[in-house]
Amino acid sequence: MVTKDVYLLTLHEPYEAPLHPVPINATLVHALTLLHPAVPQPDGGRIYRCLTEFPGRTPGCIVPLSTLTFELNRGQLWPEVGDWEGVSETVAHLARNRDCDAMPMGLPEISVALLANGPTTRVTVYHPDGRQSSVGAAERQQLLVELTQRLRTNVEQGAFWPGENLVTPPAWTLPTPVEGRSRDLNRPKWWRRLRRLFLRG
Repeated sequence: MVTKDVYLLTLHEPYEAPLHPVPINATLVHALTLLHPAVPQPDGGRIYRCLTEFPGRTPGCIVPLSTLTFELNRGQLWPEVGDWEGVSETVAHLARNRDCDAMPMGLPEISVALLANGPTTRVTVYHPDGRQSSVGAAERQQLLVELTQRLRTNVEQGAFWPGENLVTPPAWTLPTPVEGRSRDLNRPKWWRRLRRLFLRG
C-alpha cells in the first residue's frame, strides 16, 4: 500500500543561497519529486516506491536517506534499487533551481552527523575544552520530530509541488526491508569533513 505525503530528507554538499544566513546542507522534498523526469530513472521511481511502500510509513512522515539505507540491509540492497547518490544529487539540484518545492536547511554539524547515519547511531562529540558528550537514537528522533513540525508549518501554506511531467513508478518487486547496523551506512565524500565528530555504529 502506498502511503501519501512522505518526504525525503537528503544531505548534500553545502552551498550558499541569498535568502539563507547559513550554507544549505540538507534538502527536504516530497517523495513524488523522485518521479521527476530529470531524476535518473528507473532509480528514482524505485526509491520512491521504497519510501512510500515500506512498512511503518505514515502520512506526513520524513524519511532520511540514511534511514532508507538502514532498511536496505546497511546499503547492501542498494544495487537492487538504484544509484542513491546520483538521485540525491539530482533532487538537490532540482530544489536549488526551484524545479520543485523544497525545504532547504542549514543544519548544525551534530544534526548532520545524526541524520547521515541510521536510527541506532551514536555520535561522540569532542568539545574544544576537552569535554566529550554523546548523542544517539533519542536525539535523532527528537530532531526528526522538530523537523516534522517545521514541515507541517510549511505545508499549511500549500502542498509541496513535486515538479512537472512526473513519470509513472516502475513495476518492480520491492526488496524486503532488513535493519542493518549504522556503521556501514552510505557516507558521501563531504562526510569526511566533519572531523570534530567521532561516530560509533
